[in-house]
Amino acid sequence: MMGMQRPAWTLCFCFVWILVIPGVILTHLSLVKLLPHISDLPQNIVQGFDQTFKFAYLEKDSKTVESAAAEALLKCGVVASTVCPGENYPKTYAPMDLKSNTTVEKENIVAGFQNSLSIIKKVASDKYFGVDQLKPTAKSLNKIVTDLDELSGEMECFKSTPLYCNIHRSAGEIVSGMSTVTEALDNFKNSEIVKRWTEHEDKLTALHALPYIMVLSLVCFSFFWMRGGVCCCCRGGTIATLALIPFVIFWLTSFVIYLVIFILGIGIKYLADRVPVPVLRGEPNLKEAITHLETQFAAFWNLVFADMADGLDLLLNSSAFFVAVALIIALYSGCVCCCCPYRAKAKQEA
Repeated sequence: MMGMQRPAWTLCFCFVWILVIPGVILTHLSLVKLLPHISDLPQNIVQGFDQTFKFAYLEKDSKTVESAAAEALLKCGVVASTVCPGENYPKTYAPMDLKSNTTVEKENIVAGFQNSLSIIKKVASDKYFGVDQLKPTAKSLNKIVTDLDELSGEMECFKSTPLYCNIHRSAGEIVSGMSTVTEALDNFKNSEIVKRWTEHEDKLTALHALPYIMVLSLVCFSFFWMRGGVCCCCRGGTIATLALIPFVIFWLTSFVIYLVIFILGIGIKYLADRVPVPVLRGEPNLKEAITHLETQFAAFWNLVFADMADGLDLLLNSSAFFVAVALIIALYSGCVCCCCPYRAKAKQEA
């Protein structure tokens, strides 16, 4: 039985082939995790604002608050639609110390805030989400909370009437300003950043084929290696050197693409404090926006961005691994071409 020729060189070549396998797996795993979330990004953002931030319930719960305030005022004989707009509160009540118990109505208002208005108030007042179009809504919701805190279950009508009128008026302003709120939400949902991600979805899908470009390059080099691994310009060279042409082309293509992905990933991850996010109020940088979302709006972050961020991290790791593998392949192939360790075999086969 013939012994292994140049065992150290041969084992190194086997090791190079083995290195490619985890690179292929890592690339596929990262894309499998990443692509569905990029595809679902527009829908997840819509769901985030409508369901997590509860904006889908803003108009309904504001009307509930408005209706509850009107019912509370009727217990004092006050018709909200005629009295509240002009603040024409009654000067006298019969009797003058007339009281009303509005515990149920107050509980209905509190229920509206528990259902959606509290989180909407937080978002609309937020330093990044609180854009100009949401300021009137934030102001009205904050005013309702202030007036609500001054109410008790049973109060004299001359004290409760102005408070419930304020609540009725603020809730009405929210309902009448829904078009402005919708405009602000549409700006978030259809932002330029979201469009860019979705536009590049097809390119990311094509990355599934990327690791096999390096595999093809190694196949070409393997043919050259099995034919003796001696370049035609060297003593004992063979025509198998022609296999080095597609090897270099495939290797260079794969290396450049993985290197670009790696550089972009490093830039986004470690230079995030230089990437502006213009869709948010004050144009914070990406690092500030991510930190704020993770700490202040964790449910929104987890729904919209968390899995996508994990996929991008995995893609960065796979690109870093493949860049390293490509350099090892280049080093080994260069050494084979320069040292010609299999020259005797090449002579024999020639």
